[in-house]
Amino acid sequence: MIFKKNLLSKRDAVSILELIHTSLFCSNEDDFRSLDTELRRVISYDFSVSGLAKMDNHGCLTSYEIINLGYPSEWLEVYTRKNFYQIDSIVKENFTYFKLQRWQDTFRKYFTPKEFLYYAEDFGLKDGFTHGQKNLMNTTGSLFSISGNSVEYTKRTEMILELVMPHLHQAIIRIVDQSVKKSASPLSRREVEVLNWLKQGKSSWDISMILRISERTVNYHINNIKQKLDVVNRLQAVAVAVQQGLIEIE
Repeated sequence: MIFKKNLLSKRDAVSILELIHTSLFCSNEDDFRSLDTELRRVISYDFSVSGLAKMDNHGCLTSYEIINLGYPSEWLEVYTRKNFYQIDSIVKENFTYFKLQRWQDTFRKYFTPKEFLYYAEDFGLKDGFTHGQKNLMNTTGSLFSISGNSVEYTKRTEMILELVMPHLHQAIIRIVDQSVKKSASPLSRREVEVLNWLKQGKSSWDISMILRISERTVNYHINNIKQKLDVVNRLQAVAVAVQQGLIEIE
């Protein structure tokens, strides 16, 4: 766990590790709501919503499904009826850059119609944070937003959202996009071998010595594993592989 300028306490670190562990076993909306409840105990917010979008080769959204975790239902009704998704700068920013954003910064960056801002403020959605992640093929992207008067706009909140978002992304995919579940293992025998050594904390050089292959070949296998499992780093690859039963916890 990363500690930067003492922003995160040991209690924060334990809570985040527990959140990551819980996220691995999210398989339905009820599980995700429980995860959201756990996250609210670590960082304060009143409303949250999550979503998963499919994108074409030009980055345009072709479909978008949401998991409402507490947004006012009346706001979602107005949002849909008035087609606010066409002018929502928060959504545009998320599915363009997939970086943590504070809403007030995004509202200043883009021209956002006053009607949208007035409605959002009426429902207590004046400011907040949004973060998202895309898969390696740039065909799927997630979104997670928090808002409300209780949100603390601090570096601590930002760091925690950065740390948990990759794991929320995987949970969202499992819930919304059931087609990602495969009956057969997507990994080759050699890739499973490499994963098992990664699970034991071995470096690429260590694995190259154990398997008697070049370090470049090891890194090639690791990149293939990350692409197949749709993850961004080695630790997440091991976690997802365990969750999907591709490797065992010994």
